[in-house]
Amino acid sequence: MSLTNITWEEFETYDKVKSPVPYDFRTHDGKYYTFGEFGIASVRRVFEIEKSDFDEYLSGKRTAREVDFKAENDRWPPTEEQKKASEKKFVEKGLTPLISNPKSRELFSQEELEKLIPLAEQKWIDWKGKLPDDYVSPFKK
Repeated sequence: MSLTNITWEEFETYDKVKSPVPYDFRTHDGKYYTFGEFGIASVRRVFEIEKSDFDEYLSGKRTAREVDFKAENDRWPPTEEQKKASEKKFVEKGLTPLISNPKSRELFSQEELEKLIPLAEQKWIDWKGKLPDDYVSPFKK
């Protein structure tokens, strides 16, 4: 939901919510709360949790970490599919990870690689003057 003005001391006085796993959720006046620790000095901030989000957690549809993430970010954490799409977009933008990190090629189809690898190789050459000594093109035998 959002960051609150509730202090850590106030949060500590709220009722602990029984949870399927040990987690420090609290309730007060019909609202649910969680906290996050931020920064080097470990500043604690209290967040309100939407009741519907907490209900999803109790029903097993969401994990405690997912509920925390949503309370802190106003959105659910990205799915694996969304993470891969984001990573793929990053690689497509820069192309050089296709040379420096062969695992990044797993994000693309063979057809996509046939178009992108030559562009990545040329971009690398323009940047460094030559391809890495240990580089093996996926298309050369």
